[in-house]
Amino acid sequence: MENLRHRVILDEAALQAGLDALAERLRPRLEGKDVTVVVVLGGAVIFAADLVRRLQPGLVMDFLRIQSYGAARDPQRAPHADWRPHAENVIGRHVLLVDDVLDTGRTLREAVRVLGEEMGAASVITVVLVDKPARRALPIQVDDCVLRLEENLFLVGYGLDLGGRYRNLPRVLALEDGA
Repeated sequence: MENLRHRVILDEAALQAGLDALAERLRPRLEGKDVTVVVVLGGAVIFAADLVRRLQPGLVMDFLRIQSYGAARDPQRAPHADWRPHAENVIGRHVLLVDDVLDTGRTLREAVRVLGEEMGAASVITVVLVDKPARRALPIQVDDCVLRLEENLFLVGYGLDLGGRYRNLPRVLALEDGA
């Protein structure tokens, strides 16, 4: 990683075990419902692809892009949706919203607002790869996650990025100070 100092937070085996456990918890909540999985672009794509293969067949998938980070480590602007799922995939359906990280809460709050209030989802269940409550700026909680991380670390890999890079790493790494 170009000499960036880092430590492993979730290796490949821990990711797979976490995905298996998350899917097991989600299956009963989704059973018998018309479900659309809405993936927040671009960080959640890898996580979502691995998760949906563990869920029941027949799910509809669509995408939402909400941007606030740019190329920096901290949010640079208010989140806004600049790509939305097709209305017919959301209106009256149960949505499983998949994102990479719940950090400040601004992106998740905007995504839930867009899907529920603006687009008319019957319900929205939220899941993230990593929940980071230490960074929370809003009183919002995620319904489920693979990892709840109490430390305030900047993460890359498995969809998480730094300026668009390192998403393709097969594990989750924490960049150390000065990296």
